[in-house]
Amino acid sequence: MEIIIIPITVLSIGYIIFMFLEEGGDSNVQRRLTEYSSGYDKRGNDNAEEEDSTDFLANSMGNIAKNIAEKSKNLVMQKQLLAEAGLASDDDAVLKHIQKKVTFTIGMTLLSLVMFFGGTAPAMIKMMLLLMGPLFGFKLPDMMLKSKSKNRADEVTYSLPDALDLLTVCVEAGLGLDSAISRVAHEQRNSAPILSFEFQRVSKDILAGIPRSDAFRNLLKRNASQELRSFVGLLIQSDKLGTSISQSLRVYSDALRIKRRQKAEELASKAGVKMSLPLVLFILPATFVVILAPAGISMYTLFTSAGAP
Repeated sequence: MEIIIIPITVLSIGYIIFMFLEEGGDSNVQRRLTEYSSGYDKRGNDNAEEEDSTDFLANSMGNIAKNIAEKSKNLVMQKQLLAEAGLASDDDAVLKHIQKKVTFTIGMTLLSLVMFFGGTAPAMIKMMLLLMGPLFGFKLPDMMLKSKSKNRADEVTYSLPDALDLLTVCVEAGLGLDSAISRVAHEQRNSAPILSFEFQRVSKDILAGIPRSDAFRNLLKRNASQELRSFVGLLIQSDKLGTSISQSLRVYSDALRIKRRQKAEELASKAGVKMSLPLVLFILPATFVVILAPAGISMYTLFTSAGAP
């Protein structure tokens, strides 16, 4: 069976590489013509060969990433995921992310091939590894971004009530909303760096001439926290209707504190159930050994001495 799988795998990988690199030839020729026509400075042969190989790999990865980006239907989702993870979300960043996915896919494919031809596992497991390895490598960067986005959103959600309290105090003290946001960003740069960075960026956007509602909507695009989305919706609505922002902030801050306390109580109630399995598997056996081992040794000594003549 391996004799059939080897040529099929090699031909499939070769076809995929050819399909994604077939549009790269013209760009390489054009680049070389441009370099020579503009008085390209020739260097040593060794350096030229190293640069050619490096450029070939870089251009190959770039062509693959561009072809995938052109054929992909979820570029908006990729940009949103990068923005929520706190990274740049322009076209170059998306291409770099796709290049990372291609690199992970190639690495997992090679690792799957090594395990397939060199492992001692059953043929079915080898086949599953060969099929699932490239898919896992392609999805792994997205999974890492989602995990980073979730951790970032959790940190923003946790530090938001304290920021709202400080924002309420600043607004009630007579500061405008823009100045209050800038003040909160300055005060919380150590205790809540992510939220401080987001507030500072909103303040800079407003100072740059972007309308306040658009700056708040850009804040929504960069974060996956539902509480922050509700808070921004509250600010936009208060700005449109002309209602008291300080009163709205105080009410929403109290609601967030109640929600955070309820979430902490929920996690505390789940802790007992989560600890039961490690307790039964690891702690109770060791406790039984410590408690019952001396008694067992004593009983064994007693019975052996009683049975002796």
